[in-house]
Amino acid sequence: MIDQSTNRAWKSFAWAVLLVAVVVALTPYVWMVLASFKNRVDLLSSVPKWSFAPTLANYPAVFIDKEYWPLAINSVLISVSSTVLCIVIGAPAAYGFARSDFPGKEDLFFFFLTTRMAPPISIAVPLFLFFTSLGLIDTIYAVVIAHTSFNLSLVVWMMRGFFAEIPREIDEAAMMDGRSRLGAFFFVVAPLAAPGIGATAVLCFILSWNEFLYAFILVAFDGRPLTVGIPGLVTPHGTLWGQVAAVAIVATLPIVLFTFLVQKQLVRGLTFGAVKG
Repeated sequence: MIDQSTNRAWKSFAWAVLLVAVVVALTPYVWMVLASFKNRVDLLSSVPKWSFAPTLANYPAVFIDKEYWPLAINSVLISVSSTVLCIVIGAPAAYGFARSDFPGKEDLFFFFLTTRMAPPISIAVPLFLFFTSLGLIDTIYAVVIAHTSFNLSLVVWMMRGFFAEIPREIDEAAMMDGRSRLGAFFFVVAPLAAPGIGATAVLCFILSWNEFLYAFILVAFDGRPLTVGIPGLVTPHGTLWGQVAAVAIVATLPIVLFTFLVQKQLVRGLTFGAVKG
């Protein structure tokens, strides 16, 4: 009886902690959703208003009047392009690290990881000068290349573990059937590692979609994503909080929905090879 009571108490305590964590995590997002439907008077009220007359004026004011809808398209183009490039370049590189043995392999692999360890601000100015010399500044191409460069190490690191969990005998059997090493990778190994590739692609997409610093430094006008457009709503006459909230909702909603839609595949990919039978 004592053990059962103790277990119930611990379960109740765990659920209480979980509930508090969920409330703390969701309260700012709920406030942001409500703020996107408030007028300026309700937003600047000294006492937060939970009951108010909702309005949709903030959304057309920012996306139509201020023409922020191209920024959403830029965000999609940048995120999708950098994710595709990361997978196309990183997956074969990770396969090479998982299957090949050559001198200095671990040192080279560590070098890939160090590109992710450097503080982003430390290489912002060199990146700006580099893309300026190439004539790519203020274009989405600069942001795509920058995001690809820094997410590539994540792809190589994650995908190496996924490919290492697939037995080498599968590659050898495919090559005995007439496949080349490249053919074995594309037609046999890659399909088996599809959950891992999908999970890695989701993480790359999210990191690229939410990135601010490099996009802010490398583009100023035509190539701006949504994350860079938000500071433009801070004016000398005050911050347009309703429009800021509207842009923030549009910027975060695709990620939230996308994560819910692919959560099973994401968990399956992240746990790929974790249980052996």
